[in-house]
Amino acid sequence: MSKDFFSLVMVRASRFFFFFAIGLVSAPVLADAGQINASESDFKRTVNEADKPLAEQKILPWARADKVLRDALNRVGANGDFDPNKKVDWGIVPNFSYSSEQELALGVVAFGLFLADEESRRVENVKPSQIVFKTFASTNGAKEIGAGLRTLFKADTYRLYVDMEYSDTPEVFYGLSIEPSRDEANELLYDHQGQNLQVHGLKRVFGDTFVGLGVRYHKNQSDSFRGPNPGLATLLTDSTSVGVSGQVLRDTRDHQDNPTRGSVLQFDYTTFTESLGSNTDFDQLQFRYSGYRPLRTFLAKPEATLAWQVQGLLSEGEVPWDRLTLLGGSRQLRGYERGRYRGRQKVLAQIELRQPIVGRHSMVTWAGIGTLSDEISELGRERWWPSVGVGYRLRLKEKINLRFDLGFGRDDRGVYVGVNEAF
Repeated sequence: MSKDFFSLVMVRASRFFFFFAIGLVSAPVLADAGQINASESDFKRTVNEADKPLAEQKILPWARADKVLRDALNRVGANGDFDPNKKVDWGIVPNFSYSSEQELALGVVAFGLFLADEESRRVENVKPSQIVFKTFASTNGAKEIGAGLRTLFKADTYRLYVDMEYSDTPEVFYGLSIEPSRDEANELLYDHQGQNLQVHGLKRVFGDTFVGLGVRYHKNQSDSFRGPNPGLATLLTDSTSVGVSGQVLRDTRDHQDNPTRGSVLQFDYTTFTESLGSNTDFDQLQFRYSGYRPLRTFLAKPEATLAWQVQGLLSEGEVPWDRLTLLGGSRQLRGYERGRYRGRQKVLAQIELRQPIVGRHSMVTWAGIGTLSDEISELGRERWWPSVGVGYRLRLKEKINLRFDLGFGRDDRGVYVGVNEAF
């Protein structure tokens, strides 16, 4: 992508966010009661019309297509709702995904919502637990199988998080620091095989605050090196990292995966040591703060959600190549090639507006910025990378969306399809 094109995108995006912000602020002031009631009536009329039998509908053809889509999703359990009376309320959907790194991927995602015990069932509006199984293969040879568990016990007094993943994916590498990433001549393509396991248990200690312990296991290998700089392959040695971690979490969100209000503040400190089986000794501190609030926009109803996040990772010791922090990918600074920009230290921020449109359909817009460095004292001195983008959401289950995102970065861009929100 040329710099002129990037500049044009950034200028237009800046104008969009400027006028969009004006609309957010001025809409509640400018809209009188009659205008708001009219908007609500139009919305209700559209929803009711879409729910009528096809023969009775007198609206645009897109509503017919929406009806067919909803019926197809309902047949596989992706009915947009959660039934707490089922042991596990399952849904299965094809896993169509796309990213700049993995190209087009096809697979299956099976996801279930459930209440873990009888005590949780007796509490009104308790957050559901979730289990996810996913697998896919892509057109460029990437393969992945994974499972995730988010279990809330005793009316959310205890939490258990388990994530398992095996992947075999083509990736890109430019070196172990920031400077080599700027030179196209340093590009090295390789195949990355990764095995990852993370288990964390937490206990509520007071209010919405949890503390916990966990273990992490990462085993990574690389082969099939190709590209302009094959000499970098000597840096991609087989790596095993095993560590124990402590976690502090304050969570007031109304949902773990797709909140509309509340916040989460998390600190996760992990020490990886040779005594546990790691190849090297190093420590890492991850932190994040994410906030969510309902917001009335120019559409009046339904209510939008404004989400924002600040996150970072700080490292100390002999960090292997596979544990360096990254910018880019499908969940942070969308629009950059994942794997190109690596560093020992990272901080980034992103903000996103999530606007329901009608029925199961919604859209998002976002902006973000982030930076990397080799030393903590150097954070902010290196280049800052901006990101803007737009996306579409289709609700599969209650609070579970299929997302389509188009992100733009500095001289880069990316397309992403997946399940659940970016943050």
